[in-house]
Amino acid sequence: MSYFPRAARVVVVLALSGAVVVVPSTALATSHPQPASKPRHAQPPRVQLRAPVVTPRQLLLRKDRRVAKRVAIVFAKNGRNPFDSRVTFRAWARTGSKKTQKWELVEQASWRAGSGLGGKAGRDECHRNTGWLPNGTYSLVQHDHRRAPLVNGRVFELAPKACPTGTVRQMLFIHSEQTPENTQCNNLKGDDHCRWEPVWNDYRSNGCIKMSPTDLKNLTRRYHHYARADVRYPTSRVRLRVTG
Repeated sequence: MSYFPRAARVVVVLALSGAVVVVPSTALATSHPQPASKPRHAQPPRVQLRAPVVTPRQLLLRKDRRVAKRVAIVFAKNGRNPFDSRVTFRAWARTGSKKTQKWELVEQASWRAGSGLGGKAGRDECHRNTGWLPNGTYSLVQHDHRRAPLVNGRVFELAPKACPTGTVRQMLFIHSEQTPENTQCNNLKGDDHCRWEPVWNDYRSNGCIKMSPTDLKNLTRRYHHYARADVRYPTSRVRLRVTG
Protein backbone atom coordinates (compact mmCIF):
# COMPACT_ATOMS: atom_id res chain seq x y z
CA MET A 1 0.00 0.00 0.00
CA SER A 2 1.26 3.49 -0.87
CA TYR A 3 1.75 6.03 1.88
CA PHE A 4 1.34 9.08 -0.43
CA PRO A 5 -1.82 11.10 0.27
CA ARG A 6 -4.44 10.76 -2.46
CA ALA A 7 -4.12 14.41 -3.54
CA ALA A 8 -0.33 14.09 -3.85
CA ARG A 9 -0.68 11.01 -6.04
CA VAL A 10 -2.97 12.90 -8.43
CA VAL A 11 -0.45 15.74 -8.75
CA VAL A 12 2.41 13.28 -9.51
CA VAL A 13 0.38 11.48 -12.19
CA LEU A 14 -0.57 14.75 -13.90
CA ALA A 15 3.06 15.93 -13.84
CA LEU A 16 4.30 12.74 -15.43
CA SER A 17 1.63 12.70 -18.09
CA GLY A 18 2.67 16.15 -19.27
CA ALA A 19 6.42 15.48 -19.27
CA VAL A 20 8.31 14.93 -22.49
CA VAL A 21 10.75 12.00 -22.36
CA VAL A 22 13.79 12.31 -24.64
CA VAL A 23 15.41 8.95 -25.61
CA PRO A 24 19.08 9.14 -26.58
CA SER A 25 19.78 7.78 -30.05
CA THR A 26 22.27 5.27 -28.64
CA ALA A 27 19.53 3.63 -26.62
CA LEU A 28 17.70 2.69 -29.81
CA ALA A 29 20.46 0.26 -30.71
CA THR A 30 19.71 -2.08 -27.81
CA SER A 31 16.73 -3.30 -25.87
CA HIS A 32 18.84 -3.63 -22.70
CA PRO A 33 20.25 -0.24 -21.59
CA GLN A 34 23.59 -0.50 -19.82
CA PRO A 35 23.99 0.77 -16.23
CA ALA A 36 25.64 4.15 -15.80
CA SER A 37 28.49 2.67 -13.78
CA LYS A 38 30.13 -0.76 -13.78
CA PRO A 39 29.39 -3.08 -10.86
CA ARG A 40 32.37 -3.52 -8.65
CA HIS A 41 32.91 -7.16 -9.68
CA ALA A 42 31.78 -6.93 -13.30
CA GLN A 43 33.21 -9.58 -15.62
CA PRO A 44 35.02 -8.44 -18.79
CA PRO A 45 33.06 -9.06 -22.00
CA ARG A 46 33.78 -12.35 -23.70
CA VAL A 47 35.42 -12.20 -27.09
CA GLN A 48 33.77 -14.59 -29.52
CA LEU A 49 36.38 -16.30 -31.68
CA ARG A 50 35.30 -17.10 -35.21
CA ALA A 51 36.78 -19.78 -37.43
CA PRO A 52 38.43 -18.43 -40.59
CA VAL A 53 36.11 -18.40 -43.58
CA VAL A 54 36.91 -21.23 -45.99
CA THR A 55 36.57 -20.24 -49.63
CA PRO A 56 35.25 -22.60 -52.35
CA ARG A 57 38.74 -22.61 -53.90
CA GLN A 58 40.29 -23.76 -50.63
CA LEU A 59 37.72 -26.55 -50.33
CA LEU A 60 38.52 -27.76 -53.84
CA LEU A 61 42.26 -27.73 -53.17
CA ARG A 62 41.73 -29.50 -49.86
CA LYS A 63 39.78 -32.35 -51.49
CA ASP A 64 41.92 -32.71 -54.62
CA ARG A 65 44.18 -35.71 -54.00
CA ARG A 66 46.28 -34.89 -57.05
CA VAL A 67 47.50 -31.69 -55.38
CA ALA A 68 50.51 -31.97 -53.05
CA LYS A 69 49.87 -30.91 -49.45
CA ARG A 70 51.97 -29.82 -46.49
CA VAL A 71 51.02 -29.75 -42.80
CA ALA A 72 52.60 -27.84 -39.93
CA ILE A 73 51.59 -27.81 -36.27
CA VAL A 74 53.12 -24.93 -34.31
CA PHE A 75 53.31 -24.88 -30.52
CA ALA A 76 53.98 -21.34 -29.29
CA LYS A 77 55.09 -21.34 -25.65
CA ASN A 78 53.76 -18.56 -23.42
CA GLY A 79 56.47 -17.49 -20.99
CA ARG A 80 54.02 -15.59 -18.79
CA ASN A 81 51.65 -18.55 -18.45
CA PRO A 82 52.84 -21.90 -19.89
CA PHE A 83 49.34 -23.31 -19.37
CA ASP A 84 47.85 -20.74 -21.75
CA SER A 85 50.09 -21.42 -24.73
CA ARG A 86 48.80 -22.06 -28.28
CA VAL A 87 48.72 -24.89 -30.79
CA THR A 88 48.13 -23.73 -34.37
CA PHE A 89 47.41 -26.05 -37.28
CA ARG A 90 48.13 -24.98 -40.85
CA ALA A 91 47.91 -26.80 -44.18
CA TRP A 92 49.06 -25.73 -47.64
CA ALA A 93 48.39 -26.95 -51.18
CA ARG A 94 50.85 -26.59 -54.04
CA THR A 95 49.34 -24.62 -56.89
CA GLY A 96 50.43 -23.20 -60.23
CA SER A 97 52.63 -24.57 -63.01
CA LYS A 98 56.22 -25.74 -62.60
CA LYS A 99 57.48 -22.21 -63.27
CA THR A 100 54.94 -20.39 -61.10
CA GLN A 101 54.15 -22.97 -58.43
CA LYS A 102 53.63 -21.82 -54.87
CA TRP A 103 52.26 -23.13 -51.58
CA GLU A 104 48.79 -21.73 -50.83
CA LEU A 105 47.33 -21.80 -47.31
CA VAL A 106 44.08 -23.80 -47.35
CA GLU A 107 43.32 -24.40 -43.67
CA GLN A 108 44.20 -22.87 -40.30
CA ALA A 109 42.95 -23.23 -36.73
CA SER A 110 44.27 -22.57 -33.22
CA TRP A 111 43.59 -23.86 -29.70
CA ARG A 112 44.82 -23.45 -26.13
CA ALA A 113 47.51 -25.83 -24.87
CA GLY A 114 50.02 -26.21 -22.06
CA SER A 115 53.42 -27.78 -21.41
CA GLY A 116 55.58 -28.39 -18.36
CA LEU A 117 54.80 -28.14 -14.65
CA GLY A 118 55.21 -24.39 -14.26
CA GLY A 119 57.69 -22.40 -12.23
CA LYS A 120 61.34 -21.87 -13.15
CA ALA A 121 62.03 -25.58 -13.71
CA GLY A 122 58.88 -25.89 -15.79
CA ARG A 123 60.31 -23.33 -18.23
CA ASP A 124 63.64 -25.17 -18.48
CA GLU A 125 63.56 -27.24 -21.67
CA CYS A 126 66.52 -29.30 -20.44
CA HIS A 127 64.78 -30.38 -17.22
CA ARG A 128 63.45 -33.89 -17.80
CA ASN A 129 59.88 -34.68 -16.71
CA THR A 130 59.32 -31.09 -15.57
CA GLY A 131 60.28 -28.54 -18.21
CA TRP A 132 58.45 -27.74 -21.40
CA LEU A 133 59.60 -28.96 -24.82
CA PRO A 134 62.82 -27.78 -26.46
CA ASN A 135 62.39 -25.39 -29.35
CA GLY A 136 62.88 -26.73 -32.85
CA THR A 137 61.36 -28.96 -35.52
CA TYR A 138 59.99 -32.44 -34.76
CA SER A 139 58.81 -35.31 -36.88
CA LEU A 140 55.70 -37.03 -35.57
CA VAL A 141 53.36 -40.01 -35.84
CA GLN A 142 49.68 -39.64 -35.07
CA HIS A 143 47.82 -42.52 -33.32
CA ASP A 144 44.05 -42.75 -32.87
CA HIS A 145 43.96 -45.28 -29.99
CA ARG A 146 47.18 -45.44 -28.00
CA ARG A 147 47.07 -47.80 -25.02
CA ALA A 148 49.66 -47.25 -22.27
CA PRO A 149 49.83 -46.66 -18.49
CA LEU A 150 49.46 -42.87 -18.69
CA VAL A 151 49.16 -41.35 -22.19
CA ASN A 152 46.18 -42.86 -24.01
CA GLY A 153 43.74 -42.28 -26.84
CA ARG A 154 44.41 -39.78 -29.60
CA VAL A 155 48.06 -38.69 -29.52
CA PHE A 156 50.75 -37.18 -31.70
CA GLU A 157 53.96 -39.00 -30.81
CA LEU A 158 57.00 -36.73 -31.26
CA ALA A 159 60.54 -37.73 -32.12
CA PRO A 160 63.16 -37.26 -29.33
CA LYS A 161 64.80 -33.84 -29.20
CA ALA A 162 68.07 -32.70 -27.61
CA CYS A 163 67.99 -29.39 -25.71
CA PRO A 164 70.89 -26.87 -25.94
CA THR A 165 72.92 -28.65 -23.21
CA GLY A 166 72.65 -31.98 -25.04
CA THR A 167 70.03 -33.51 -22.72
CA VAL A 168 67.73 -35.63 -24.85
CA ARG A 169 64.02 -35.28 -24.14
CA GLN A 170 62.06 -38.43 -24.96
CA MET A 171 58.50 -39.78 -24.69
CA LEU A 172 56.98 -36.49 -25.78
CA PHE A 173 53.41 -36.29 -27.09
CA ILE A 174 50.59 -33.98 -27.96
CA HIS A 175 47.87 -35.57 -25.87
CA SER A 176 44.98 -35.11 -23.48
CA GLU A 177 43.60 -37.08 -20.53
CA GLN A 178 41.26 -39.84 -21.75
CA THR A 179 40.91 -43.59 -22.24
CA PRO A 180 42.36 -45.55 -25.20
CA GLU A 181 38.84 -45.36 -26.69
CA ASN A 182 38.96 -41.53 -26.46
CA THR A 183 36.32 -41.40 -23.74
CA GLN A 184 36.34 -40.06 -20.18
CA CYS A 185 36.70 -42.50 -17.28
CA ASN A 186 34.64 -42.28 -14.10
CA ASN A 187 35.32 -39.39 -11.76
CA LEU A 188 37.38 -40.83 -8.94
CA LYS A 189 39.07 -39.15 -6.00
CA GLY A 190 42.11 -37.10 -6.96
CA ASP A 191 43.54 -36.26 -10.37
CA ASP A 192 42.70 -38.99 -12.89
CA HIS A 193 44.92 -39.52 -15.93
CA CYS A 194 41.93 -40.64 -18.01
CA ARG A 195 39.61 -37.74 -17.22
CA TRP A 196 39.93 -34.04 -18.10
CA GLU A 197 39.45 -32.08 -14.86
CA PRO A 198 40.07 -28.31 -15.09
CA VAL A 199 39.98 -28.09 -11.28
CA TRP A 200 43.38 -29.84 -11.32
CA ASN A 201 44.78 -27.66 -14.14
CA ASP A 202 45.12 -30.51 -16.59
CA TYR A 203 47.13 -28.30 -18.94
CA ARG A 204 50.13 -29.27 -16.79
CA SER A 205 52.41 -31.98 -18.13
CA ASN A 206 55.81 -33.59 -17.64
CA GLY A 207 57.01 -31.88 -20.80
CA CYS A 208 54.38 -32.96 -23.33
CA ILE A 209 51.90 -30.65 -25.05
CA LYS A 210 48.50 -30.96 -23.35
CA MET A 211 45.14 -30.06 -24.91
CA SER A 212 41.54 -30.56 -23.86
CA PRO A 213 39.90 -33.71 -25.32
CA THR A 214 37.61 -31.64 -27.57
CA ASP A 215 40.43 -29.48 -28.92
CA LEU A 216 42.64 -32.52 -29.51
CA LYS A 217 39.78 -34.19 -31.40
CA ASN A 218 39.42 -31.13 -33.63
CA LEU A 219 43.17 -30.99 -34.27
CA THR A 220 43.18 -34.70 -35.18
CA ARG A 221 40.16 -34.32 -37.47
CA ARG A 222 41.89 -31.56 -39.41
CA TYR A 223 45.12 -33.54 -39.56
CA HIS A 224 43.25 -36.48 -41.14
CA HIS A 225 42.25 -34.24 -44.05
CA TYR A 226 45.87 -34.42 -45.21
CA ALA A 227 47.68 -37.28 -43.48
CA ARG A 228 47.01 -40.78 -42.18
CA ALA A 229 47.34 -42.24 -38.70
CA ASP A 230 50.34 -44.42 -37.79
CA VAL A 231 52.53 -42.98 -40.57
CA ARG A 232 55.71 -40.99 -39.99
CA TYR A 233 56.10 -38.50 -42.83
CA PRO A 234 59.27 -36.53 -43.60
CA THR A 235 59.35 -33.09 -42.00
CA SER A 236 59.12 -31.54 -45.47
CA ARG A 237 55.61 -33.01 -45.57
CA VAL A 238 54.42 -33.03 -41.93
CA ARG A 239 56.14 -31.42 -38.96
CA LEU A 240 55.75 -29.88 -35.53
CA ARG A 241 57.49 -26.59 -34.78
CA VAL A 242 58.03 -25.49 -31.15
CA THR A 243 58.73 -21.79 -30.59
CA GLY A 244 58.90 -19.38 -27.66
